[in-house]
Amino acid sequence: MKRCGPKQWARLRLLQAFERLKIPLERWPKFPFPVLPRPYNHFLRASEKLSLPDFRILFESEAEWRAKAHACLDELLDKELAGFREKLPSDLRHGLTPIKQTRDTTSIELRYEWAAKRLCYRKSFPELVKEEAARGKAYTEARIKQAVTKIITEAGLVQGK
Repeated sequence: MKRCGPKQWARLRLLQAFERLKIPLERWPKFPFPVLPRPYNHFLRASEKLSLPDFRILFESEAEWRAKAHACLDELLDKELAGFREKLPSDLRHGLTPIKQTRDTTSIELRYEWAAKRLCYRKSFPELVKEEAARGKAYTEARIKQAVTKIITEAGLVQGK
């Protein structure tokens, strides 16, 4: 799993796209079911750590109490984030694989749906462009091809012709 994290997440997102598009199971490409990375168990139980201030209805307004409650929540969140920041470098050294962020402006769901249609229905890139144009969206063939190729490669799969 040390270097498979992004592959597993890509496969999982493809499975989600297959389901969203209601693609029949027999059309799904065959690949091992994604093995998700170990749970990231640094979370503290907020319900055990958060204690809200008492609401003294005769002495304070709802807005005043709400402000005090927000301050308590902010304090808890700050502590939690400090714990995450402290633990993350160690987890990265011991196998936690970050998912590479992209500056993509196309929604991740749409990009995975293009890849799903390409894999399951063998749709050509011009067909995908026409589908998007029919929905009023203007994507170039090169843009769709780049997104689909990246996803399929990341998932360790091979796309049809």
